Amino acid sequence: MDFVTLAGLLLAFSSVFLANWLGGGEIILLLNLPSAIIVIVGSVGATLMQSSIQDALRAFYLAKWSLFPPTYDFSFARTFLIDLAQKARRTSLFSLESDIANFSNPFAARALQMAIDGTDPELLADRLHDEANRIHDKRMASVRFLESIGGYAPTLGIMGSVLGLIQAMANLDSPSALGHGIAVAFVSTLYGQGFANLVMFPIAKKLSSYVDQELLYHQLIIDGVHGIATGKHPQRLDIELNSYE
Repeated sequence: MDFVTLAGLLLAFSSVFLANWLGGGEIILLLNLPSAIIVIVGSVGATLMQSSIQDALRAFYLAKWSLFPPTYDFSFARTFLIDLAQKARRTSLFSLESDIANFSNPFAARALQMAIDGTDPELLADRLHDEANRIHDKRMASVRFLESIGGYAPTLGIMGSVLGLIQAMANLDSPSALGHGIAVAFVSTLYGQGFANLVMFPIAKKLSSYVDQELLYHQLIIDGVHGIATGKHPQRLDIELNSYE
């Protein structure tokens, strides 16, 4: 689990509650279920209107990376690919069949299997690059879905405030109730800004970095497998792959 994400969320929300408390505000005024519903549910609903249910499912699945991020061990992948290149030069490319299971990454396993099956090295590289780009594009579409939720949230927060003010105006004959109603009404704006800038945008930014890291890892695999398939010398391959971090 990525405790940095949890710590960041805790710190961000604590700063809001602390600032409210230091300013003499009541904590209870910041807790408003209707405001949360209109901001969160409304933002998700608006984003769904511009997307599909498949986009939503992929986005919410990808969102778990913010707490349980994928790991890409570039050092292990480089070392393993060099070992495979040395083994292929000593014996043959077909001897690498038993090593496919050692790749826990499905993309890497497919790439090595294609090389062992005798796929033309240049065709192999082209197909793998296309697949890596398609994976990256799908991931980024999910990131944009989450960013759209954050983009709609402030507007939905303003709408919630307007609704709250309408309800507050109904209590013009009661000044005390009017003041409390106006205070609660503006909580929706706070929720909209907070949900967007303290939750959705930071998470989308973090996921974007993971998606870019995944693409870089796939490029490392492609270059390594392509080098093995073309019989490139292991030392030369090591130099080329050493630039990947």
